[in-house]
Amino acid sequence: MKTIIVTGANSGIGKEATLKLAQAGNQVIMLSRDSEKSRAARDEIVAATGNQNIVLITADLAEPSSIRQAVAEIQGKYPKIDVLVNNAGLYKVKREENSTGVEMSFAVNYLATFMLCQLLLDNLAASGNGRIVNVVSMMYKGGKINFDDLMLENDYKVGTVYSNTKYAAVLYSAELAQKVKEKEITVNTLHPGVLRTDVFREYPNLLSKVLNLFFEKPEKGGERIIYLATDDAVANTTGKYFYKMEEREIEISAEEKEITERLWKLSEEMMAA
Repeated sequence: MKTIIVTGANSGIGKEATLKLAQAGNQVIMLSRDSEKSRAARDEIVAATGNQNIVLITADLAEPSSIRQAVAEIQGKYPKIDVLVNNAGLYKVKREENSTGVEMSFAVNYLATFMLCQLLLDNLAASGNGRIVNVVSMMYKGGKINFDDLMLENDYKVGTVYSNTKYAAVLYSAELAQKVKEKEITVNTLHPGVLRTDVFREYPNLLSKVLNLFFEKPEKGGERIIYLATDDAVANTTGKYFYKMEEREIEISAEEKEITERLWKLSEEMMAA
C-alpha cells in the first residue's frame, strides 16, 4: 500500500485517479477545498471501493497560508509520502487575486505546485523512491514568463495566463528533477489529454456542453496519472514531459535556465507570504 496525495481530487481526472488508486488498495490523501462536493466525492470513492484509507484534507490551493496548514497536518500524520500528484487546475475567465495579491491562476496552477513539492520533499524522500507528477498542458509551449507583468495586470487573457502558468510549472519541474535526484525522487510532467473536466467551469453551460462533445472522458486522464504515479515502467524516469503516455524530452535553453532561477526565488518569497 502506497500513500499518495492527489490535489483536485473531488472531480474530473483527479477523482478518477483517486478511485483507481483506491481500487488498487492504496492510501490516498485527497487534497481539496472544504466543501460538500469534496466530502461527497470521498464518501463515494470509499463506498465504491470498500477502501477506508481515503482521507480528505482540506486546503484552498489559492492561499499559501492554507497550503502550509494542510502540509503541517500531512506531516504530522504521514511522515512517508510515496507519490504527490499536483493535478488541481484553474482556468479563470476574469482576473482575480488571492489574499496576498497573487493572480489566482498563477497561485493555483503554479505556486501551489511549487509549495507542495518544496514543503513535502522530506516526506517523499522518506519513501526511498518517491514520485512527483505535475499535471500540466500542451499549452505550456505557448507560455512565457514576463517578470515586468508576471501577474498579467495588463491585457489579461485567460488562454495566455493558463499557458504561462503551465509553462512555469514545466520549467520548475525540470529544474526540481535535477535537484532531487540524490534524494531518489522522480519528477515528471503530464499532459493528460483534452478531457471533460470542470476546469472550464466558468464558461457558460451551453458552451461547456458543446466543448465536452470533443473531449475525452476523464477516465482516460485518470489512467495516465496512474501510469506515472505507480507503474514500474517509469519508476526511474525523471525530468520528462509526457504527452498522454508518450515520453518526451524537456529542452531548457540557457535563457530559460536563468528565468527558472529567478522565478524560483520569487516563488520562495510568495510562499512565505
